[in-house]
Amino acid sequence: MTFFKRATFILPALLASCSSPSPQAAAPTPLPPPAAVPVTPTTPPTAISPAIVPKISPPPPAPGPKHSLKVRTASLNGTDFTAVIFDRRDYFLKVVDQKNGPGSQFSSARAAGSGSLAAINGGFFSPEGKPVGLVITCGETRGYFNSNSSIGTGILDGKNVTLSSRDSYRKSDELLQTGPRLVWADETLTGLSTTNDRPRSFMIWDGQNHFGLVYADSATLKGLSNNLKSQPFKGFNIKYAVNLDGGTSCDLWVSDSVPGGGQSRNSFFRKKARNYLALRRR
Repeated sequence: MTFFKRATFILPALLASCSSPSPQAAAPTPLPPPAAVPVTPTTPPTAISPAIVPKISPPPPAPGPKHSLKVRTASLNGTDFTAVIFDRRDYFLKVVDQKNGPGSQFSSARAAGSGSLAAINGGFFSPEGKPVGLVITCGETRGYFNSNSSIGTGILDGKNVTLSSRDSYRKSDELLQTGPRLVWADETLTGLSTTNDRPRSFMIWDGQNHFGLVYADSATLKGLSNNLKSQPFKGFNIKYAVNLDGGTSCDLWVSDSVPGGGQSRNSFFRKKARNYLALRRR
């Protein structure tokens, strides 16, 4: 065999040897299927719940209009009224009591109200000059709590300027017990005298922020109550009224710095009072 023939024979064998397949690699281990992920269904847009809006309380009502400090007059059923109208947000009442009795310091409302805007006589007192009822001035208590008589059914808190019954009052640094009550919201008041026409001193209140120190020239207690219920002062709705010491004790003074003031109203036979209410600016 020639060299060429041997090469021809060997070459196919080599080619066959080179082209023989190699052993296959091991097949990869298949991965486990992924775990199922829970899907939260979405709410259709048409079913979306409305947002929760917190409730907001409405703002408190704005303070009502103020009655300007001034003197007002009225006449009804033969009774003439003179009133000093004021707003308690701007003014208060000082209880001016004379520890040593009527006239020991002041001879009139004008004298007791010196430096104030107005003054009126206060509560009742005994023939000996002792207060009949509870009196507190500058935090000092005088007199006693009147739990029985009609002239103790009303309580004036001069510091905060409120009227209350003796069953519901709160102690104050400036307090005066007096009565009887003449008008009291929707209550029917009994026992008011239908005799003894005489001058009267009293306080009125609209149940909100407006008050009045009032002098009436002549009336019975029952007649006065009826007149007040008829609302003699236009634009001032009287819901509460309480009597002060009347008759010859009546004494109202108003400074000339108050519109319509510069005057005094009192009984012709005016006597000196034990205590007074002085109107002052806050």
